[in-house]
Amino acid sequence: MNLAETPTSILSGDGSSLLDDAEEIPVITGATQKKKKKKKAKKSAKNKADSASANIADSAGNDGQHPVLRISRNKHWRYISSYHGPWLQLPIELLDSLLVLNLDPATFASESRMPPITASPTTPAPNRIQDRAYHQTFNDDSPRMGSAFAQLPMPAPIPPPKPGKATPPPIDPGVFRNVTSIRRLIDEAAELSVRATSGLSAAELRGGGGGGINGSPWAAVQTLGINPMGNIGGNGRNVAMSAMRIHRLRALAVQKLAEAYKADEIASSVMVMQGGSVFDDVAERVLKVDPDDIDAKYVHFFHEKIPSRQLAESTTTQVLDELIRAQPQRLEFYRTRGIVHCFRDEYQQATRDFTFALKESRAQRKARMSHNDRAAVSSDSRTNRARKKKKGNGGGRSNGQAPPNGTSVPDTPDGLDGEPLLIHPSVLPDAPDPIEPQLLFLRGSAYLQHAVFLIETAVLKLEGIRKGPSIDGAELRLCYIEDGKYGGVEIAHPDGPLGKSGGPKVTAYRQVLSEPSFKDTIMSLLKKSIRDHEKFISHFDTLETSDVFFDPNRDIAQRVEYAFLLSEAIRPGNHQNPAPAPLTDTPPMFTTYHPLLVESHFSILICQLMLADFVGVLPTFIHTAALVDGLEGYPVFLPPRSMAQAEFVEVLERLAGGWKNGIQPHSLTKGRSKGRLAIEAATPIFSDGAGSSSSSSSSPPPSPSQDMEEVLDSARILLAPVAKRQKDRAEMAAAEKSAGTKKKPAPINIPLHGPRVEVILAWLGAVHLPDLE
Repeated sequence: MNLAETPTSILSGDGSSLLDDAEEIPVITGATQKKKKKKKAKKSAKNKADSASANIADSAGNDGQHPVLRISRNKHWRYISSYHGPWLQLPIELLDSLLVLNLDPATFASESRMPPITASPTTPAPNRIQDRAYHQTFNDDSPRMGSAFAQLPMPAPIPPPKPGKATPPPIDPGVFRNVTSIRRLIDEAAELSVRATSGLSAAELRGGGGGGINGSPWAAVQTLGINPMGNIGGNGRNVAMSAMRIHRLRALAVQKLAEAYKADEIASSVMVMQGGSVFDDVAERVLKVDPDDIDAKYVHFFHEKIPSRQLAESTTTQVLDELIRAQPQRLEFYRTRGIVHCFRDEYQQATRDFTFALKESRAQRKARMSHNDRAAVSSDSRTNRARKKKKGNGGGRSNGQAPPNGTSVPDTPDGLDGEPLLIHPSVLPDAPDPIEPQLLFLRGSAYLQHAVFLIETAVLKLEGIRKGPSIDGAELRLCYIEDGKYGGVEIAHPDGPLGKSGGPKVTAYRQVLSEPSFKDTIMSLLKKSIRDHEKFISHFDTLETSDVFFDPNRDIAQRVEYAFLLSEAIRPGNHQNPAPAPLTDTPPMFTTYHPLLVESHFSILICQLMLADFVGVLPTFIHTAALVDGLEGYPVFLPPRSMAQAEFVEVLERLAGGWKNGIQPHSLTKGRSKGRLAIEAATPIFSDGAGSSSSSSSSPPPSPSQDMEEVLDSARILLAPVAKRQKDRAEMAAAEKSAGTKKKPAPINIPLHGPRVEVILAWLGAVHLPDLE
């Protein structure tokens, strides 16, 4: 690529390079830019103007629409914000060391075996308030990541497991191995891509600073004064690479990228976005030479530029269908195609793909376990025969020779009492592959989204509104229906989300949404979603401690209030609600970390709300709040930004501010009753002892004979702290207004909840709330 092609390549085709992130625009030094303008000032300016005009014309089309921003398809993937963290910048050697410590059962066996960490003399004593402010300490773009680590308080000690049980690893071994492998693969792919573009050898690229900033090849090439779009600076090799060698380098880079995407496409998308434009066209260039390259097709599917926020309209499953026909044994292709089906609202096809891949993954694991068992039995028999032979010969010493099987078995580390340490099942070779919990989570999310889609479609049909793509990609919300027949969901109406019970809107909505077959379909999808999310959660063990947070002498209303204050404080986007004072210095629960764990727990809560299982929501909410408070992905992951968490809290706030029957005094209100709620004894919040699985958090769906008064009372207990917080805010605002205090400008807080909130409220207002009146 020569100099004259550079402006055209930046502006051509999709025109997104001018509008993408700043790191995707190649850096050109001032001397080079000045020399270029002096040599071809008029021609370059004219070419730039012509290219820009052509780009705008192509984007606008013949109908005169506005230019469309085009970005890579992988930037539209859901749950990307859950995978951010220091693993994107940490040296790969340190990441490998952390992985070894995470897998070693001796790491957390006792404090004496913990690696020494020297704290700064000015570092205050650890406390839970600092821990909860951890997500505000870090910024992904902060250049002082290392200094921020040194100022963090020491993590809380891990509670001991049950006798005979192994301590679970702090971070899920599957996802930890995946991100480590992805980091190495994408770093190597970036180096190969830069070499193919710039003509640098591997030794020249790694020279001069050991790989550049943070060991990044694309940063290294900028440091050397070379532009990834071409050898503008004149540095690098004097002998040009052959076209075949350049193609082989790019093909090898694409092979590594494809392997990373197969491991975890969400984590790979996050890592690829750190590389700017170095991967933009590498797969496309390989396909020009070899159109049948499977890895290049798979990578190009993620890197292809499409109109922003229009993935469903711009994406088909044609490429993935071809890949599956070529390699039907690759379960990752089914996973990706299922995700695309979800984007296209084709949920039956999505669940079919997820189910097939899940069955095949389990079958492969069973076959692998069977093979390992047979190999172990064969090895034991050979060892026993060798021992008998040695005993018959009278020689019991090996004289420094290797054992009969040719390998030496390392000794199992001992604990404090001299007994061998137990190894957690998730670390063993027969543990489920990482794709298995991924598929469980994705299928559970697909079931929930399918139910929401059916409800939204029925409401829009009732309102006489046709849902179509918007110009700016904004999603349609049921609370902003202007031309609808009934006006959609109402905000802050005292009688509920659909207005007064018995009114024309409630009657019409109830007639459609409460139709027996439709209601049964929604209920079935919600129960399937809970089932899959519980199976996903069951892969991660939980250790519970004896904490006053679970004190049975405290009524459930007090625990729900504390759980709400805790959830509100750690809610994504929260800037004004401080965390409540921790009850103890030790978190009440310890759970193996997974980036999607918070999303899964709050998805269960959303399903229980839609099932009107308010009796089961109370203990599940307490359990989830305690678990999320003790959940820690440090020092690999940052706290996740869960959409389900934001939506669940938003639904509670909307119900508390717009359903007066739900905020009436409940049975545990002071002055009415001093006893415990009847459901508290019937529904255990936690199992006795420590070391239980977090999958036991949710209760079964309510039976048809469940007392509606009990359900209403549980709903009031759930909404009581929400209404109290809203009342305190209103009183504070009124006091500031009467005192003439100048209100401090609030930080920009973009709501993270999506249109599912209004759909959930419409379902509750039409199907369940009228039964509680």
